[in-house]
Amino acid sequence: MKKTAVLIALAQAGVLALAQSSATAPVATARDPSAGQFVCGGISQPDAESMKAQARNHDLMLTFAESTGAYLADVDVQIADSRGHVVLSGTCEGPIMLVDLPRAGTWRVTASVNGQTRTQTVSTARGRTARATLVWPPEAS
Repeated sequence: MKKTAVLIALAQAGVLALAQSSATAPVATARDPSAGQFVCGGISQPDAESMKAQARNHDLMLTFAESTGAYLADVDVQIADSRGHVVLSGTCEGPIMLVDLPRAGTWRVTASVNGQTRTQTVSTARGRTARATLVWPPEAS
């Protein structure tokens, strides 16, 4: 029953996201050229396929999911450089986040959902898309 409710909620969120067309518009976290930019989406199957196809045009693709394989949305994300300077901070409304970073390097990704935080270090190189999946245990019912 809980899985059905989650699927219905994801479907409703997908319809809203498509209606608002926010999944295709990049969101800059600042006007500063040292800041990262991101696009979120992937709520519906066609949107997820589109986001995955677009990934090659970005430095980093993050995917947010439960250990059951269910995608997660409304994830708070921060990305910091190796010195701890935050270059991107925002909420991803879909399970896939495509990120453009100010330069190649090593980055610390911190993502939070429902008070649970996951952290992962990723390395990026120009001309290659780095990929990372952050996984949470299923929400208790």
